[in-house]
Amino acid sequence: MNLKPLLPTFLALFSGTVSAVNIKHEVGTTSVKPTPKRIVALGPHALDLLLSLGIQPVGYGEATQLGINNFGEPLKQIKYLGKWVTGTPVNVGDRFNPSLEVLMALKTDLIVGENFASAAYPQLERIAPTLLFKGTGRNDWKKTLPLLALAVGKQKEAAQTLNSYRKYVDQARTQLKPLVKNKKFLLVWNSGFAVNTTFTVFTADDYAGGVLEDLGMKVLSAGGPQKVLSLEGLAAIKADAVLVLAAGKSTPEAAREDWYGHPLLQSLPVSKQKQVYFFDYHPFARIRGPLAARLMVDQLQQALKTGCTVHC
Repeated sequence: MNLKPLLPTFLALFSGTVSAVNIKHEVGTTSVKPTPKRIVALGPHALDLLLSLGIQPVGYGEATQLGINNFGEPLKQIKYLGKWVTGTPVNVGDRFNPSLEVLMALKTDLIVGENFASAAYPQLERIAPTLLFKGTGRNDWKKTLPLLALAVGKQKEAAQTLNSYRKYVDQARTQLKPLVKNKKFLLVWNSGFAVNTTFTVFTADDYAGGVLEDLGMKVLSAGGPQKVLSLEGLAAIKADAVLVLAAGKSTPEAAREDWYGHPLLQSLPVSKQKQVYFFDYHPFARIRGPLAARLMVDQLQQALKTGCTVHC
């Protein structure tokens, strides 16, 4: 391991002072002063990473389409990750374009988000050091976590989180091995309603597909990442099981109803053998962090062990 980049930090520690650290991220390199205390998470991915390091953010930004409009007020509920939130983060607005006024009022000293917010980066940087990371790929969060930990002085917690993930997945992998051995899984998402006849593919290179591969599940590429399949295209893929993620305003129940409402899909061998499973997109592909991975692992184990295909 090359320790040269960390040498200034080590020297500062031994001298009794800690200087700012420079963190390289998707939009540039940002200097972060030691131990920021008032951190804002823009989106569930950033929130997952911060919570896994034991940090309770003072502010949180979500997607506008979720209809959370009480900007500047404490958030009472945060889907899926709420059980790890012990504080009362303030709603800072849209995760890609948050309220600058609320960020200033919070006296924010660090902003963490994804590269999707890059258009707002110049404005955010004027308020507080801002780190925008890529988080959609299989190993993105594993690369980001140590960088974020360095910025907030939580390197020990990052190592513990990575080790805990490996142990959790390894244990589940052993238990699932008899159920997934020699099986090929197709992982797709669908928003239902007017677009319920097309499905978008996740591969092993995506976050969700990567977790499945970590569990020993063979994920089909089906033409590449984010490939959009028609009903006929989906039916042509020879999979032993299909995992359907209900995105947008759809639900696993609605996705199941849509699936079995299509004569072509209900006639597939996977449908007849009850090997089509329906999950919420949010923990599988929207949060994309170590805590969400645990939720995924738990849901997959429950579904595959019991044969339950929706809300297991």
